Amino acid sequence: MKIKLLLNLTIVLFAIAFVSCNDNLDSIGGNIQPDGDDISVYVDTVVLTAKTVSLEDSVFARHASGLLGEYTDPIFGRIKSDYLSELYCSEDLAFHKNTTVIDSVFLDIISDKFYGDSISPVGIAAYRVDKKNLEKNYFTNIKPTDYCSMKDVVGRGIFTIKEAEAYGTGKKYRLSVAKSLGNEFYNEWKNSNGATFKNSETFRNFFKGIYVTTTLGSGSLININTNILRIYYSYTGRNTADTADSTYVGSVMLPSTGEVIQLNQVQNTIPDYLFQNSDTRAYLKSPAGVCAEITVPLKDIMNKAKKEGITNKLNSATFKLKGYTEEEDKMAMNRSANLLFINKDSLVNFFSKNNMADSKTSFIMIQDATSNTYNFSYSNIASSVSNNLATMVNYYVNYYKDKENVPDLKFLVLPITASSQYVTSGYSQILTYTNVYNQMTPTSTILRTDKGNMKMALIFSNYNSAKTK
Repeated sequence: MKIKLLLNLTIVLFAIAFVSCNDNLDSIGGNIQPDGDDISVYVDTVVLTAKTVSLEDSVFARHASGLLGEYTDPIFGRIKSDYLSELYCSEDLAFHKNTTVIDSVFLDIISDKFYGDSISPVGIAAYRVDKKNLEKNYFTNIKPTDYCSMKDVVGRGIFTIKEAEAYGTGKKYRLSVAKSLGNEFYNEWKNSNGATFKNSETFRNFFKGIYVTTTLGSGSLININTNILRIYYSYTGRNTADTADSTYVGSVMLPSTGEVIQLNQVQNTIPDYLFQNSDTRAYLKSPAGVCAEITVPLKDIMNKAKKEGITNKLNSATFKLKGYTEEEDKMAMNRSANLLFINKDSLVNFFSKNNMADSKTSFIMIQDATSNTYNFSYSNIASSVSNNLATMVNYYVNYYKDKENVPDLKFLVLPITASSQYVTSGYSQILTYTNVYNQMTPTSTILRTDKGNMKMALIFSNYNSAKTK
């Protein structure tokens, strides 16, 4: 019995390997097992369908970085982005007790990369958030005017990306700020005996944050790592060996960090033709743009599992997504390296609750740049790839097996950023996903959605002990 069961299992695995290696599935069907055996194995296919849908600029985007600027892509249309941010106040931040004068104040906007034109002028302006404190609403359809009257200018400047000051591996855009803001901060620190600057919670009640936007230029987007408000001041003091006071320079720095609230506004003007039903392609765009909706015909799969009055087990359901290389080569933006494949009903709370892909209702998909395909990652291991979705399909089959109405499954495919780190497992170091975010840098992807590229190959089996001799 054990030998026969092992043989039968080998046949199933061979069938899975056969289907995985065979891209032409038109002729697949029927029983591939010789008559008289006690296990029945057969293969079939279903065709998934896809369409492009809009995220309506409403994407959960809790990020410590922002996107600034405006850009028009010849395929995907116009995007404009800016952001609001609190400033982080370190514990018991203080001026020197012998401060004599505020020398200068700057707002440094630090960027690590850009997209688009590097030589066209970009106008940047920062305004004081003066209406109400920023709220933890991390969706990209926020309205900055709900928080900022845009009357109190913190600083302005005009730059070209190419000529901006180098800062590490990136760029620094320095806005000159009126000394009066530095004096306001110093006087508040002095009059409150430091209580206002005790931490970020107390500080935000005094200074609610900044709104950073562009006032000039429409050819580039700048990825912002952080903002730093720097206040330079002079103070008097003496070293041990000094016989008289000397003047020294000190500084107070308040950056934007992941510990404080930052809200990204994204506005897309997307051409209508992206949403017209197409049998050949679906579009993905970030940030906060469009994604693909994939329909999995669950009832059809359940019907195919039934053969000669017996409901057979689904062993394999292989599927992958392919990029439309010829069309993507015309794009200016980079393709997304990672996608999230998620049940449409699960998306609402996925990012806000810091969920991870569970390999049932959601998966991370990894781009194979050589073949321009997206493959399914399992168990949150960054190097683990399998395009067998039987676990997912069986999950929904079991859920709906006793229900009268079996719906088609709707999955969304959208660009993400997936962070990872090595985790010790026994004697090995395994690269494991730790966080998943909506992609907030510009990417664009076109998927092939013709029938030939949207087939899911199915392998069913049934072990019948009554046939055992």
